[in-house]
Amino acid sequence: MNDLISIIVPIYKVEKYLRQCIDSVINQTYSNLEIILVNDGSPDNCPKICDEYAKKDDRIKIINKNNGGVSSARNVGLDNAKGNWIVFVDADDWIEKRYCEDLLKIATNKSADIVICGYNRVYNDKTKKISAIAKKTDFDSNDYLINVLNPQTGFGFCTTKIFNVDIIGKNRFDESIVVGEDALFNIKISKNLKRAVYVQKELYNYRINDDSAVKRFDTNYVKKYSKSIEVNKKYIFENYLQEEIKNNFYNFIAFHVMLIAVNYCFHPENNIKNKKKLLRKICNYNNFKEGIEKSNYKMISLTRKVTLFTLKHKLYILTSCICKIRQMQNKRKGKK
Repeated sequence: MNDLISIIVPIYKVEKYLRQCIDSVINQTYSNLEIILVNDGSPDNCPKICDEYAKKDDRIKIINKNNGGVSSARNVGLDNAKGNWIVFVDADDWIEKRYCEDLLKIATNKSADIVICGYNRVYNDKTKKISAIAKKTDFDSNDYLINVLNPQTGFGFCTTKIFNVDIIGKNRFDESIVVGEDALFNIKISKNLKRAVYVQKELYNYRINDDSAVKRFDTNYVKKYSKSIEVNKKYIFENYLQEEIKNNFYNFIAFHVMLIAVNYCFHPENNIKNKKKLLRKICNYNNFKEGIEKSNYKMISLTRKVTLFTLKHKLYILTSCICKIRQMQNKRKGKK
């Protein structure tokens, strides 16, 4: 077992966390690595930190580019990768020492195209172990796609995985969308997949960042998610005829409407007075409405099942209460 693994790290404005990330990569128990640090036009000290590490470790390759977003950075990394296997690590996260060794060993022993692991969700000094909701550990192409389309399984991430480079082929991240790009990438490569394996080991550390695209208030939040859903829907409906796949895509839509409700409609920084009216309006957008009406309650937590129920039955007062409670919980976490 001596295959070359290419680890792609897109980097932008993360100087506070970057050293921990790179340290976790260079200190892997598996040493045959190509470490591709893609500086996506970061205006802080990230380029300097990258240069510092490159002088110490000749496995590190630095690519400097103009800022184009995380998808652009990952694509440049893929275009330059020489490895038999691909690993993506976000620059504000870090991986456990045996991440590469354990995932590659499982992939080799089980002839898997993708191996997925659990992860630790890290918020300040609090860590929570997260495992996939799916009860299976072995997935064919169809099962994998269904899990990708249900966001709470965690299968839609491009992190927490090792990919055989052959199943990626010429597929790249869609740079026209800024949310849901991970899911679309996994949807596309699932067509090439013969076998994926899930291992219940928390080998990836995912840092919850209050300034992330998902959580921070953004006046274009709805527009971004609407565009992402349109692009994902177009691909799904053009490439898959099975009703099962389409039905699970409605779960994907409904999940993101719930994100919009919490992180946009009822965000504390949203100054619109009638937030329930705003939510009602958004839920009546064609794609959002269709997703809510046709989604089922599978593969989501109890809290989200309740939230989905309130949206399906237009109980917006109850939805608003749930969203406000969620925002209060986020605020308390931020104070710790």
